[in-house]
Amino acid sequence: MYVDLSIPISRRSPGVEFEQWLHRDGIRHLSRRIRALPGDTRRDRFVNHVRWLTGRRRLRERDLPGGCFLSNEFYRMSVHQGTHVDAPFHYGPECEGKPAKKVMDLPLEWFSGPGIVLDVRDCGSRVTATGVKEALLAAGPAVVGPGTVVLFRTDSDLRLGTPAYYTESTAICPEAVDHLLDLGVKVLGTDCWSFDGPARPMVESFYENRDPGTLWPTHLYGRKREFIQIEGLARLRTLPAGPFTFQAFPIALADAGAAWCRAVALPSR
Repeated sequence: MYVDLSIPISRRSPGVEFEQWLHRDGIRHLSRRIRALPGDTRRDRFVNHVRWLTGRRRLRERDLPGGCFLSNEFYRMSVHQGTHVDAPFHYGPECEGKPAKKVMDLPLEWFSGPGIVLDVRDCGSRVTATGVKEALLAAGPAVVGPGTVVLFRTDSDLRLGTPAYYTESTAICPEAVDHLLDLGVKVLGTDCWSFDGPARPMVESFYENRDPGTLWPTHLYGRKREFIQIEGLARLRTLPAGPFTFQAFPIALADAGAAWCRAVALPSR
């Protein structure tokens, strides 16, 4: 049975604008939009608009079974909302000296394969290379190499819906990423909202020392070495350490540096 590792996006999520046409509303919206249908020529649109103005091309509740049409929903939000995949283009225009990959440039094979969970709850606010090595040993005999998807469990998703979800998250340090990349890993995931931890400490630290390296260091490390981040995962505690089959295909958004995804796991029997 698949385990859903994604966070649902709702109309109440911060930064989300939501509009919904219910079935009784649908006929009203359709009646207006039927003036121009996909594939219409300019002449079609003109003639249909005139017919609509004169009432000959309108739809009413009595024209549909039960007086209902189809529902429709509209979401306006960032591609970093909810569970999502960060492509290298999000980190910067170049990666390893070449144009950085956008979402549509990423091989789909990267997002389906063996996954393991690293329990880093005891690492505090920062996961270092040492923390990764210790978590790998604790995970047992699971082999980490090319094609493996490594997921960091912090249980931050238990704070979802509260300010603490954003202020108490765990940062995965560049050196921790570096160690996994050396093992051949390409895709990493976290149940935190960001790989770089809370924004306020980073920003305040920058204003204290003016060191650019304090600002989103793990994201910006993606300019030096290519890797993919999946942020906003959930329920990693329900999975065995691994291996299990992991899948999280990004939505096909052209020209985007990130995309929403539905992350799932299929534990081995």
